[in-house]
Amino acid sequence: MLDVLAVSAAVVLLLILVYLRTPIFIALGSSGLLGLLLLEGPRGLQQIPVAFVSQLESYSLVAAPMYILMGEILAVGGLGRAIFRFAHAWLGRLPGGLGVTAVGSSTVFGALSGVSLSAVTVVGRMAVPEMLERGYRPSFATGAVVASGALAMLIPPSLMFILYSSVSGVSIGALFAGGIVPGLLLAALMAVFVIVMASVKPELAPRADEGITWKDRVDALVKVAPALILIIIVLGSIYTGIATATEAAAIGAIGAFLVVGIFDRALTWENIKKIMVGTTQISGSLLIIVGSAFVFTQMLVVVRAAEALTSFVSGLSVPAWLIVIVLLVIVMALGCLIDAASLMLVITPILLPIFTELGYDPLWVGVILVVTLETAVITPPVGLNLYAMKSVVPQVDIGAIIRGALPYLAIEFGLVVLLVFVPELATWFPSLTAT
Repeated sequence: MLDVLAVSAAVVLLLILVYLRTPIFIALGSSGLLGLLLLEGPRGLQQIPVAFVSQLESYSLVAAPMYILMGEILAVGGLGRAIFRFAHAWLGRLPGGLGVTAVGSSTVFGALSGVSLSAVTVVGRMAVPEMLERGYRPSFATGAVVASGALAMLIPPSLMFILYSSVSGVSIGALFAGGIVPGLLLAALMAVFVIVMASVKPELAPRADEGITWKDRVDALVKVAPALILIIIVLGSIYTGIATATEAAAIGAIGAFLVVGIFDRALTWENIKKIMVGTTQISGSLLIIVGSAFVFTQMLVVVRAAEALTSFVSGLSVPAWLIVIVLLVIVMALGCLIDAASLMLVITPILLPIFTELGYDPLWVGVILVVTLETAVITPPVGLNLYAMKSVVPQVDIGAIIRGALPYLAIEFGLVVLLVFVPELATWFPSLTAT
């Protein structure tokens, strides 16, 4: 009875702090500390400092700041515009061409940064003003960028996979490989949605004669080639077994410095300062969330919440797929209240034992959780991509931005269901690599 009351008090405190817009690391840490104090008294708090530090010393987490550094370096150069022009040269003549271009640009940029906010900001600054100038409906223009920006969470190098690996112990390289097929499939579905809507309702995206020649396409490819080669080197070194994901992150950061310094000539002292400040801010906020989430999960470990839920679920006489879908819908609902990174760290220790007991591969669990949590960044009130887009185009009403993103939630959920029934989408490619 004490266990139930203690956990209930901690969860209630967490929800209150989230509602009050308290920083999530404070909300998680405070509620976890309250739960441990009620469960074990002062003795329960003694283990926290050592456990907190040991969690942050996880080798898998070393990769995160380096991938963040790589993305920050590439963001200061002209690479974002080169990627956009490349995507536009090859996709711009399709119905809703600029919307499809935005999806393609976000896909490529996601493979370079791993941070959805960066993708939304960089691609949004180039794509949305041009779409609005050409008469695109604001909700349609912003929706494509907000939703496709979330692809950075799934397409490697993904910070979400690094967080999942730090909790689950699954290889980062295998997770990166597992995210490729679902990520490209999701990007294709988003692009098809834009094309279909622009064809059925031309007023959403007025079509213009782009006048794109093969020379334009080749020139765009040449300008973006250094970035594409960098992606191939980073991911190729992981999949062939030449380097671990952490070593590949270091290679990527060095390669990004070379690309921006040699090809873009953008490594000014001002930009270097901007890179370091941005990397420090993002890495620091991420790591403090990791530590505070660990405090909260320690409380769940003490009450053996994962074991109790696993025992309960395994005793249900319903199909495994139904249990999985119901649990993932609950995760989607929680994503409306808690940011994706924090939620990943809290739910993984609970859901991983349940899904593995039902016969699912831990690698598949990581992929489907990331796809599910992609919805968290495009749903209010904590959908960070929505507010990032608002900062890019302040003249567009936040309501229009939200309306534009909502149809993509159905696409995300459709992929979740597809992964439940066809888990090979996540496990096939990793089986071919050296990860």
